[in-house]
Amino acid sequence: MKPILTLVCLALMLATPTLAQENLTADTEFFKQKSQDYQRWMDQNGLGRYLKVQDLRVEPELVRLYLGFQSHHIDSIVGIWHQMKAAHESNPGLTFEESLLSRMANLMGLGEEEAVIEIYDTYDKYQEPLFFRGIYFDKNRIQVVENNPKGEKNRYISVNPSDIKTNKKSEKIALTKKYTKEYVFDQIMQFARQKYGKSPCDERKPAIHPKLHEDHLRFEVSDLCREVVKEAENPTICRWLRSLGYNCDWTTRELLSFTFVYLPTTDGFTLHLVLDGRVGSGYYKTVKRAGYMDMDLDFKEELEEYADQISLEIKKFLTR
Repeated sequence: MKPILTLVCLALMLATPTLAQENLTADTEFFKQKSQDYQRWMDQNGLGRYLKVQDLRVEPELVRLYLGFQSHHIDSIVGIWHQMKAAHESNPGLTFEESLLSRMANLMGLGEEEAVIEIYDTYDKYQEPLFFRGIYFDKNRIQVVENNPKGEKNRYISVNPSDIKTNKKSEKIALTKKYTKEYVFDQIMQFARQKYGKSPCDERKPAIHPKLHEDHLRFEVSDLCREVVKEAENPTICRWLRSLGYNCDWTTRELLSFTFVYLPTTDGFTLHLVLDGRVGSGYYKTVKRAGYMDMDLDFKEELEEYADQISLEIKKFLTR
């Protein structure tokens, strides 16, 4: 593994959690599998043309994902990075680096404080890396440490916004009202408590888990059912059980992760919603990390439709 650059070593050490928690190394094989899914996600969204998963390292309290470039020319690498970032951020919302880390955390079932992404131009042990990005969560926001080659003549590669696919799970809510960010975020939490306060499934107790973030509103809702995935039962077995007076508890458990970005405009404000979801077995009371799978794998259309639906519901709630 390529050693961390001296100038960023201290900063990335700050990303290591200090509170006692579970030992992540117990799920090493799961994280390795999910690193392959991360590559699939990059391929599906056009990033795989330029970036690739290089390696993964699991520590007791931290998972480090190492990304590399398809190109080996440093000038091209610098240009590709700037163009990818510009293409992604041509639509306001999460920054490019925030999207990369948030996607890793959601896909692997990690808190953002447990995830770090390191990106180098080379992993050749005989070469000193010239380009570096370190992405991690600290002080309630996603931080970026960078190192760029000096004195290089950059070759900018044309990367159009159409090359980087806009994930439809990212929805925009535009309103012409002068509400502050604090007020809007408080209203969204009220909406969430009302919407997810009860479950249509027996023995399910949905819970909202706020995630600290200095700039955005982030929270997860766990132990959901029939929100995104409407038909996830074995119909034959369920009919038989219900005919005998038993509940059918095979309905999948859902976990949804919401991120809201508030952007003021001259007329009011715009909200950008980024929605991620995972599903796990409904048979067990508690679904462990490895028991969840990303909704993008099997329920992508349903998740996109739900993002549209929830955006309309939130807009209606804010303008009631």
